[in-house]
Parts: sequence; C-alpha cells; structure tokens
Amino acid sequence: IIYLFLIGGAEDLRMYWAEYLGKTHALVYVVDSSDRPHLPQAKAELHRLLRLHSQLPVVVLGSKQDKPDALSVSELHEALSLGAVADKRRLFLLAAQLGSDGLIVSRNLQAFQDLLLQLV
Repeated sequence: IIYLFLIGGAEDLRMYWAEYLGKTHALVYVVDSSDRPHLPQAKAELHRLLRLHSQLPVVVLGSKQDKPDALSVSELHEALSLGAVADKRRLFLLAAQLGSDGLIVSRNLQAFQDLLLQLV
C-alpha cells in the first residue's frame, strides 16, 4: 500500500511540510514551469526541504509544460539548482503537460507511476 500526502503550496501550509517528510518514502515536488516569477521561491522551499531530509528521494514534476512560456526541463533543472543536490540523493525531474484532449499525456503519467513504484 502506498500512501500519498498532498499538501498544498500556499504559504500558510508550508510550515506543515516538514512534519510529513519524516513519514514518507519519496518527495514529489510539483513546480509550475510557466510561473517564472515564483521559481526562486519554489527553489528556496525545495532546498529547505532537502536539507531537512538528506536521504529522501525526490521527484520534481514540472507542470504546465504545454504553456508557451514554460521553462524546458533543462531550464527548470538550472532554475531550481538541481545539479547542486543531484549527487547526494536520488533525484528525478519529469515534465507534465496536457494533451489536446485536456488530459495529462498518458506516457508521462505512466513514467511517473513507474518511478514512484520503484522508489517505494
């Protein structure tokens, strides 16, 4: 059985994030790839969490890849400074986008599901 905790990103909820990390097998951190102004804050919060749990595997999911102003996967990797932590833990960066039917592209979803099953 895999339990998933979904905790929103609102500022007043962030104080609870650390409480749940100790009870998890992997962190899935969702970042809006098209929200460039908030990426520095997303980076700071991610790195804060990574310092709290140095061995926890991390999957960063770059959402909204279908938006014209979205950062590419490599740009997102750089914007979040993932290279600085990749050598110290299992770290994965995946992209998510909507298909023409409005649903998440199934191959991306399948890759995400397979990865989570491997980590837990």
